[in-house]
Amino acid sequence: LSNHLGLTVELSRHPTDASQKNLPAGGGCHLFQPFSFSVFVLRLLENSLLYAEVKEGEILPPTIQRLMKGYNKYLRPFFDNGPVTVGMSLDIASIDTISEINMDYTATIFLRQRWTDERLVFEGNKSLSLDGRLVELLWVPDTFIVDSKKSFLHDITVENRLIRIFPNGTVLYALRITTTVACNMDLTKYPMDKQTCTLQLESWGYNINDVMFYWTRGNESVSGLDTLQLAQYTVEDHYTSVSEAVYETGHYPRLVFHFELKRSILYFILETYVPSSLLVVLSWVSFWISLSSVPARICIGIHLSGNTHRR
Repeated sequence: LSNHLGLTVELSRHPTDASQKNLPAGGGCHLFQPFSFSVFVLRLLENSLLYAEVKEGEILPPTIQRLMKGYNKYLRPFFDNGPVTVGMSLDIASIDTISEINMDYTATIFLRQRWTDERLVFEGNKSLSLDGRLVELLWVPDTFIVDSKKSFLHDITVENRLIRIFPNGTVLYALRITTTVACNMDLTKYPMDKQTCTLQLESWGYNINDVMFYWTRGNESVSGLDTLQLAQYTVEDHYTSVSEAVYETGHYPRLVFHFELKRSILYFILETYVPSSLLVVLSWVSFWISLSSVPARICIGIHLSGNTHRR
């Protein structure tokens, strides 16, 4: 192994003293010198990384190999040269559930992020659409959803990720995510209430000196709500905003999508008020039944009790 790495490792010339080291003495057992052992580990890691890069490069097209040569995914674009700007847009595929009990909603979204990486500039006039698994070779923003209780990336039949690189170094990164997000609700006017919920996107580790977020088309950066069909709600209004999150560790970029939900009163009229009113009216029939018709009274009572219990 040492010959393969081009590293000479010095070994102890004397057998281990079990009485001094509190270790069992073994025939022919030698120890690395501390300094030499540290150098050995560092060279081992370095050569392992280089070997992995070569193996990955062997399956990549020539254009991608040229772009990846010397590329360090652990350093953001424009490192030490101002913050990198990341534009975002959303497509709301569906809002599956809105829970008043848990104070949250579950939505499936397409999140698209766009930024420029000067290290990925190449000649040509066509973009490169890459396999989503190659995102592991690139730097990507550490975006997360604020107030998310549970989220996951769809992976059937493969992970739903898209990577596209343009000749000027612009990178388009798209994800399909289902997330459950907290939404504080005021139910004092239920069922004639309106609720305002938000979807907030924020950088986890990069502050405003490193990364800046912006909506690519302002309020039009979010689409899909016009065709959204909800059982109990209608989307009355929606808009976007840009803000900063202040923590003990610094100021971080944040994008906020606001949408207002109005509860559909017709749904509750048909599902709650009309059936309840019919049951009350039906109970009045007993006043027209003769006192001697005990079986008829019992049948009506059992029927009303059963329907009330099911409601």
